[in-house]
Amino acid sequence: MALKAYWAYAFASARTLEAILAAWSDSSPWPWQMRDSSWYGDYLNSRPLEGVRVRIHAPATPNSVCGPDDPRAEGRFTALLEIEDNSAATQSEVDAVLRKLLAVVSAEEPQTIVPYD
Repeated sequence: MALKAYWAYAFASARTLEAILAAWSDSSPWPWQMRDSSWYGDYLNSRPLEGVRVRIHAPATPNSVCGPDDPRAEGRFTALLEIEDNSAATQSEVDAVLRKLLAVVSAEEPQTIVPYD
């Protein structure tokens, strides 16, 4: 699968992943579901449009597998966004929705990070 856009953010929030899911269930134009990964732990997943995937990973726990440079190790959430080549969606459209959603959960200090996976 070739990607036309692949980017990520780190952000802080006083909310838990479950509280973020609850807030977004009421206000998001995108459908969200809680998922679990042996590598990343619990995370939120959305496939809002054809060829678009957005994941929100919780901060690291003692059992998480992450390196010292991983923002999750510093207690931050991360957002990983990708758009496949065949999708009609644009990075600016997807990014605008995510930024509005981050404001809903009072995300602090969102910063661009190197995409990971």
